[in-house]
Amino acid sequence: MAASKEINHRLVANIRDEPEQMLKPISGYDREPLLSIEDACKPLETILDYELKQNISIAKMNSKKPKNGLTIDESAAIHLYTMEWDERENSLYMVLNKTLRLADRTKLRPWFKYLKLFLTGFFKLP
Repeated sequence: MAASKEINHRLVANIRDEPEQMLKPISGYDREPLLSIEDACKPLETILDYELKQNISIAKMNSKKPKNGLTIDESAAIHLYTMEWDERENSLYMVLNKTLRLADRTKLRPWFKYLKLFLTGFFKLP
């Protein structure tokens, strides 16, 4: 099998981007109500680009029969995280991961509704 020169950027840790100091834990997202994927992503419309709404629809269509006790919306939130936008740096996972590395934890507040849905589903996975 020939080695691929294509890099999966999700699997490559970029040490340069990691914070040098210990960051405060993320707190507050757990008090958010569980919402639909559409409502959970509403606050992200000003942060992410035009592809957000389209990719929410695709993620939801691809999550019609979730396993492991996930709801369609929880499954769609996980699926949305894995999707690659046309411009990779605008992908939800790229923007979220960049925000998670910031010392200013207030920048995470718009993500709380999405994080509640995503992590609720994620913790159901085996």
